[in-house]
Amino acid sequence: MKIVLVVTDSGGKSFGFVSDTMQVFSMEEVSRLISTGKLVGVHIVQSQYGVYARSMPNIDSEDNLDSMSVSGREIVSFANQTRHSISTPPISAYMERYLASLKEGRPFLVPVGQEKVLVADIKSVFSPHHSLVITAAREFNVNASLLGAILIDELARMQPFEDLIDALGAKIIGRDVSVGVMQVKIDTAHQLIKKGLYHPNPADKELPYKGALSNVERAHVYEYLIQPKHNIRFGAARMRDLIDEWMKVVDISQRSEIIATLYSLPYRKPHAKPEANERGNQIATEFYKLAKKWLA
Repeated sequence: MKIVLVVTDSGGKSFGFVSDTMQVFSMEEVSRLISTGKLVGVHIVQSQYGVYARSMPNIDSEDNLDSMSVSGREIVSFANQTRHSISTPPISAYMERYLASLKEGRPFLVPVGQEKVLVADIKSVFSPHHSLVITAAREFNVNASLLGAILIDELARMQPFEDLIDALGAKIIGRDVSVGVMQVKIDTAHQLIKKGLYHPNPADKELPYKGALSNVERAHVYEYLIQPKHNIRFGAARMRDLIDEWMKVVDISQRSEIIATLYSLPYRKPHAKPEANERGNQIATEFYKLAKKWLA
């Protein structure tokens, strides 16, 4: 077994490793695998700052850990197609292995701009949130099928990296990071708290914070946002906020494709003629029908 992808935190420290069997390991697990001879091409280096995995001195350049390293934020940006996203060689190589691991002949989805994922995999993650989607939609007076459709889109985009994202946790906290099943940005969640649209814990008097969030404050918001019961409500609150904001100029409450388009975009000043993008149209049609079926 060998390492094919290394994930680094915001400080450039490696903390997640993917093997050629598509398993995700922590630094501690990698250390044990090396010591038992189950992982080849790497060795452990200990310094005053901690334990590190390093490539063997005579290893080929393409198998060097440095050449297969990618930051956690780059993975999340790629999956979410942010304006900063790029498909680096390590991500491209990982995606090739992921696609090769999929079983042929089974139904799949293809999110706009992304690779295919198995329908069964998305449904298995979606189903445990069935009741929460319906409840959150009712609480914020938004369309449950559209909320579910946006959830399907976000799950499908993150599916190839699901195990990696679980391992990343709070290590990717930063300005642009999105969190949880609905991929809600930490800053967005905090703004929704400030607006009074949703507070995950009214007894928590630290929230909302004043001014720009520090990393410590982001970590505090993250601890709520990563929980599905709050994450899906933040997603529904985001939809409600978009509808209310645009209502000042135009009613988009019944325009699912516009809400779906705006959901994942940075702030757009409301105007009289909003247009849907390809992603929004897919959510409002293909994924909407699927969500309606799964929520029935």
